[in-house]
Amino acid sequence: MLCQINYATGSTNRNKYLANDIGPLNAEVFITSDENLDIEKIIDPAFQTKFAPIQEGQLTSPDKIYWYKLDFANYDLSVPDIWQLGFQNYDEIKIYYQEDDKNSAQIREKILYKRSDEFHFADNFLFKDQQLIHGNLLYARVKQTSKTLLLSDVVCRNAYMAYNNKAYYSSTELHLEIFYYIFIGGMALMIFYFLGIFFMYKDKLFLLYVLYMLSLLLYLGFKASYFHWELIKFIPGFHAIFHDLIQVLVNIFYLLFASVFLKARTDFPKLFVAIRYMVRILIGIMVIQLLVMLSPRFEHFDLYIINFERYFVIAFSLVAYFHIIKNYKDPMVLFLLIGSFFYLAGGLSAMIFKEVGFMMLGSAIEVFVFSLGMGYRVKKIEEEKKSIENEIVKVQLTALKAQMNPHFIFNSLNSIRAYVIASEVKKASGYLTKFAKLIRLILYYSSKDFITLKEELDALALYVELEQLRFRDDFGFEQKITPGVDLKNWLVPPLILQPYFENAIIHGLAPKQGEKKLEFEITFSDSRLIFTIKDNGVGRNYSGKNQHSKNKEHKSMSMELTKRRIDLSEESNSETENITITDLKDGDKPLGTKVVINLPVKQLSVI
Repeated sequence: MLCQINYATGSTNRNKYLANDIGPLNAEVFITSDENLDIEKIIDPAFQTKFAPIQEGQLTSPDKIYWYKLDFANYDLSVPDIWQLGFQNYDEIKIYYQEDDKNSAQIREKILYKRSDEFHFADNFLFKDQQLIHGNLLYARVKQTSKTLLLSDVVCRNAYMAYNNKAYYSSTELHLEIFYYIFIGGMALMIFYFLGIFFMYKDKLFLLYVLYMLSLLLYLGFKASYFHWELIKFIPGFHAIFHDLIQVLVNIFYLLFASVFLKARTDFPKLFVAIRYMVRILIGIMVIQLLVMLSPRFEHFDLYIINFERYFVIAFSLVAYFHIIKNYKDPMVLFLLIGSFFYLAGGLSAMIFKEVGFMMLGSAIEVFVFSLGMGYRVKKIEEEKKSIENEIVKVQLTALKAQMNPHFIFNSLNSIRAYVIASEVKKASGYLTKFAKLIRLILYYSSKDFITLKEELDALALYVELEQLRFRDDFGFEQKITPGVDLKNWLVPPLILQPYFENAIIHGLAPKQGEKKLEFEITFSDSRLIFTIKDNGVGRNYSGKNQHSKNKEHKSMSMELTKRRIDLSEESNSETENITITDLKDGDKPLGTKVVINLPVKQLSVI
């Protein structure tokens, strides 16, 4: 039965012609190495017993000649009156027929094509039933000297249908074509969808999944007749190279995707190493394939290489699946196993039954299952984001109890949210962990009058690290401690230095363009600790002119409170100035600010 799927017009006779078609002829073949064997001997009735049906999986050989016998005894060729043969794109095809003359029985030879990439209906040979030898036979001589091919049957189609090939399909072809285009449309939608997801979350797993689906679409999608013919038409000779290389590329992208999906580097370290080597092997196979296919002398080895690659990948996959089942911990792995099972089953079925529809079905089910797994991953990412947001709320409450500088608190929380919005979940989580640790230290130290110098420096280092994260490593930090400073036994008021660090970073370094550096040095003299904080920022004059009034009030209050704490830490009146602030300049050009804080040394044993 024939189905019209594109616009076409025609008379009743034309529709009648298009209603009759034959398809595969179940041709018989005689294989020989005799180059001198001619048609006269081939058509001898006694010779006909030497022809045999084509064996499934039978391959061509460059030193063999293949004689086809095409028998039309069981077919009605009266309507339509013109027919056309279709061969695989062999290197050389000669057709033998009887002259269309009732008074002549002379056998004619016609070369259909030699070493051509044009598949597969021979436009230069149309025949009628009157041209059949002995009333029912045609013969063809085939030679294939380049790449090895599967020996295939010959197709016969009425010439009107061949002429209108783009408008008319048999019902069997129509069903397969519809499946092709459903598959292509579905895959295209999935590719665009997950490409959007990749740009949202910046997770390379989604990009690898897109590349895998794209390679799969190119491999199977180009088997659809329209794309297949267009590829052959516009890039003659390239379609065979494209077909063989793209199926290896499918496996490469699958392995890369599977490695990230499984978290193989941490959860399956042995498999991770194996996948890396496997990808390199497949890239090597692609290079060898390309070299072989570009060399006519070795082109016939291509099929052996591609078959080796297929069976090698199947064997590797089975061993890998067994290893995953034996060692997996995360149930998310099951999505990959189930999807891969359907793909593998479809691929094996296609190889066994020679029907690509099985592979398309297996691929479609695999992509569906993988997409469920990717959706599950998106859900987990959103849950992680929500968990971080909940932690932010908890930290906000804790920070309020600690009575810390609200600008630092909320700036840090906004930085965490910025990482979350940018889908840098790991950085957000790391920032939040450090921030929560600093808050806990502040809460713990706030109940103490003095802490060790080491504890003070640990808290300062954590604060500076948080500010570096917030400003994306925008400034450098250098710390020097004079030998002899006892970090474990000398005491200082808790967090006494933090406001000066904050002032240097926020008001000195942040507004500056170019290299930014914060230096911190600890020395001691005459039983006093000397802390020097120096930045190469914009200086106090610039900072004072460009600050909002609220920031000015906060800055002056913070510095005043800290000065009072330092003054109160003195056990007796001292003429020594506890805090000195110096503007660093080169003429009128500001070079930064230096703060020197002078504190008495307090021993742990005394407190």
